[in-house]
Formats: sequence, structure tokens, C-alpha cells
Amino acid sequence: MDLYEQPLHRHDFRAMGSAISVWLRLDDAALAVDLLRQAQNFFAAVETRMTRFDPASELSQLNRHSGRWSPLSRPLWQVIQRALELAKATDGLFDPTTLTAVVAAGYDRTFAAVQRTRSEHGATAEASTGCWDAVLCDPERHALYLPAGIGLDLGGIAKGFTAEQVVNFLCQWGPCLVDAGGDLTAGDGPPGYPGWPVAIAMPTTTEMTDEDESPTALTLWLNNATLATSGTDYRWWLQAGQRLHHLIDPRTGRPAESDIVTASVLCADACCAEAWATATLVAGVTDGMARLATRQLAGAVIDQNQQIHLSAAMHRYVAADDIAIQ
Repeated sequence: MDLYEQPLHRHDFRAMGSAISVWLRLDDAALAVDLLRQAQNFFAAVETRMTRFDPASELSQLNRHSGRWSPLSRPLWQVIQRALELAKATDGLFDPTTLTAVVAAGYDRTFAAVQRTRSEHGATAEASTGCWDAVLCDPERHALYLPAGIGLDLGGIAKGFTAEQVVNFLCQWGPCLVDAGGDLTAGDGPPGYPGWPVAIAMPTTTEMTDEDESPTALTLWLNNATLATSGTDYRWWLQAGQRLHHLIDPRTGRPAESDIVTASVLCADACCAEAWATATLVAGVTDGMARLATRQLAGAVIDQNQQIHLSAAMHRYVAADDIAIQ
């Protein structure tokens, strides 16, 4: 049966500052509608807990209480533990303690608000980064100690965690796929297919929204895995005439000056994919590709000249007729 002739149900909504789409293959249409609504509710619940833009969120309260121990809910504890583990695995190139640096660069409100005032941003705080290994954890109490003045920004890793939880829930009923702002998390593929047909976009130089479609750079099948992409081509703004973006280099405390425009990483674990996509972009083409090779991770990098670089592990996923690959 052709993929688009199968009983595929799609639900679109917004959450975590992104356009979200969820697909589920299920014969029972009424049940599918209910399950997809539950998926939306789960995204909303995690966002309420982990957004940095709501002063009442659990994450915001944790950040305000830096310098003392704070007990955490199980979901927030889980995400922070994964973030700290991945900060260590990436040698700190992925760093959840970049909140003050992101704010100082001008990303001090939701991105929708940033877009409305792109040319008006100025520095608003002193930046602290590279402090992930100073965060103290008490596993018995699920409590966390943030050093004074340090804040967490969970951003993409919270989104990846949520998408993976939704897929784990929906896959009990059938093949499913979640597109969370361009980061794709898949369960089993539809019957008769090796996975879900997905694409990595070619970055464009024109201003884009997260609902615009970009040209395709690569196509592949995604099955029980996440394909996460970090890029400097969408979330950007101007500060004193300089174009800045949200991906902080923890070594400098400033938006990364990388020769990579987008970095995509495919992993079975969604948080791993999110963290390594960011770390690869921050590292740059040469160091980033070397790190992917050392860890045998599947990754695709598109540089400032729109050249595509694939790690050895990524070649087996990419369609054979894709060209211009380094």
C-alpha cells in the first residue's frame, strides 16, 4: 500500500516555541484523534514545567533559587540529569548552564517576541557558561544545587525528551512520527517501509519562519530514532548591527562563530541527538566531524558554502542518489 493511502492521522499545534506535527498510523480514526490530543497535552505539560519564559515554571523557580538546594519533580530531574551527562560526553560543547549568556546575547524573551524586535536588542546581563560540572546533584532526594548566579536553559533537550516520550506512548497503537520544530523522532515505520521518509533541509539566506519549507539537502529513512538539527539560520536577531543567534559557545560565552550553518545528528536517544547536534555546530566542521567519527555517531553538517559533510556512520542512512556530499 502506498504510504499516503494508509490510514495516517496528523495533528498540528504549537508548543515550546515551535510548530509541532504528530503522525500516527491507526485504523480507528476516533481513537487516533484522542491519542493525538493526548500527545499535545503532554507537550503542554512539559512546557509548563520546563520553560524559561514563565516565571512560575519549575525551571524558572530553580534558576531563581541558585545558591541553594532545590527538590525537583521527576521529569525535570530526568531531563537535567541527561543534560549534565551529555555536557560531560561533549566536553562541555553542549552546556545547559548557558542561560545568562543567551539572555546577554539578546534572547531574553520568547522567540516570537524577539522576532518582533530583532533590531532593538542589547546586552541585558553578564554571561556565565561552562559551569555544568559545578552543578551538584542529590539522587536520593532528587535535589539540585545550582551555584549562585548560574541558570539552566533546557531548550532543545527538553523538546527532544518530550518528543521521545510521546513516541513511546503512541507506538503502543501504531507507527508514529513527531516533528518538533524540525527535530524528528520516529517509532516504527509504516508497514512496507524501512522507516519514515524524512529530509534534512538546505539552509537558506532568506528570512524563514519555522513553518516555511526549505530546499531539501538530503533524504533518509528514520526508524526508532531521532534526527535533531541545530542551526544558525533561523533563530537570529541583531545586536548593535551584528547578527547573533541562540547557540552559545561555552568557551566564549557568546554566540558560536562556526563555519557550520546546520548540524544534524541521528541517534536512538533523542536527548543524545539534540546535544550532539549543538556540540557539533559549536565545534565547527573539522573538530565537529572528528568528534562524530571518534564516537561513531551519524551526522550531517552543512557549511557556509552549502557543502554537505557526512560522518561515516551517516552514509548508511542517506539515499544513494543524494549528491554534493563531502
